[in-house]
Amino acid sequence: NGVKVENIAARQLNSLGFHEIMSNSLTKADYVSLSENLDTSNNVEMLNPLSIDLGAMRQSLLFSGLESVAYNINRKNTSLQFFEFGKTYHKLSSGYEEDKHLTLTVTGNRSNETWTREQEKSDFFLFKGYVTAVLERLGIQKTQNQPLTTDVYSEGIAISLGKDTIVEIGVVKKSILKHFGIKQEVFFADFNWAAILKLISNKVKFTEI
Repeated sequence: NGVKVENIAARQLNSLGFHEIMSNSLTKADYVSLSENLDTSNNVEMLNPLSIDLGAMRQSLLFSGLESVAYNINRKNTSLQFFEFGKTYHKLSSGYEEDKHLTLTVTGNRSNETWTREQEKSDFFLFKGYVTAVLERLGIQKTQNQPLTTDVYSEGIAISLGKDTIVEIGVVKKSILKHFGIKQEVFFADFNWAAILKLISNKVKFTEI
């Protein structure tokens, strides 16, 4: 089932040095203005919000992830590898919609400096390797990569299998990072978890120990 598949992915990410985060589904309603692909009319807004910071349900996990990055950088933790399972919420003409995601966020150095090794910064190819490792652990192979054009990434690729786009990965634009006070490069990946589960439903089998 979905929970067991999440556990498989989580263990794989833990082995790669990632830490799981859990951010609030309530967020700032105006975050959607940072992306042309999001629409304020699709916000699920609170009738009596506790504050403007908790005024709407999130339409993207990117911005809550960047909040976590900014929080840590402001406390001198500049090398970060996060993953998060969470939902996005949308108010559409057809009704309300909830979508499950797995996101990865990486910034800073890939390794600590030692007397035998200098610090190495994380880069796009290393980040793509993390994404590929998760897909392969779930038995998803023979994927296709296509350039990704979006207003939140300065460069990126979409990974698909057949007609389904299963992951979008990229380098977050500096204009968005500036909004959060982040001055270092950030890599972000968004897994379409429903599509992932659909693909592996006939590939992964579980039996009791």
